[in-house]
Amino acid sequence: MTEDYNNLDIESKIESELFALVKSITNLNNKYEKGIVNQNFFKKALKTTMINLLKLNFTLKENKLQLPDLLNRMELTQDYNSVINIINRISSLNLSDNSLITKNEIFLELPGITSEITTSFITLMDALTLEGLIKNDLIFNLFEELTYNLGKFPGLDDILHRVKSVQTYALNHGDRIFSDPKLKEKLIDDLYQIFKEFQNKLNPKPKAK
Repeated sequence: MTEDYNNLDIESKIESELFALVKSITNLNNKYEKGIVNQNFFKKALKTTMINLLKLNFTLKENKLQLPDLLNRMELTQDYNSVINIINRISSLNLSDNSLITKNEIFLELPGITSEITTSFITLMDALTLEGLIKNDLIFNLFEELTYNLGKFPGLDDILHRVKSVQTYALNHGDRIFSDPKLKEKLIDDLYQIFKEFQNKLNPKPKAK
């Protein structure tokens, strides 16, 4: 019963957040069309709500919840579709500091960023396994590349924090990484565990019953 209550509590929080995001974008668009807020404010606020929608998508996947079912239960399908139309209509802007890209373009970019993150993880772990490697600048540059790519993908703050912790550990131990096989093995194992968590976050496995 406790687990059932926990699941209901999670769903309730997700529903509240989804409702707030949909209403936020709707109200923001109304104010923008009436000239109450300027374009710069509109772009920044829409960027924030869009990122929160992407993060919410992760939460739905992690908890095995289907968005259409949730919207139907909340009687929010029409409002949600209107919000998607608002986002798709803003095609002349860009989501950077100076502009705002559409929702479709964001989701089209995510697979490419996912591939870059995967490549960065594998390249870094492979570099650490190379025998005779004494150039620690290479390793630290690969760490920087990995954290940069993780930072481009919304909703991965926890993964990014863990990678940065491993990076700090590597910096603090300097040349020992290359002279101590056990230390290097620990570093690789830590990165591999984070990499698996990254993969599971994108494609969460069904919870055991």
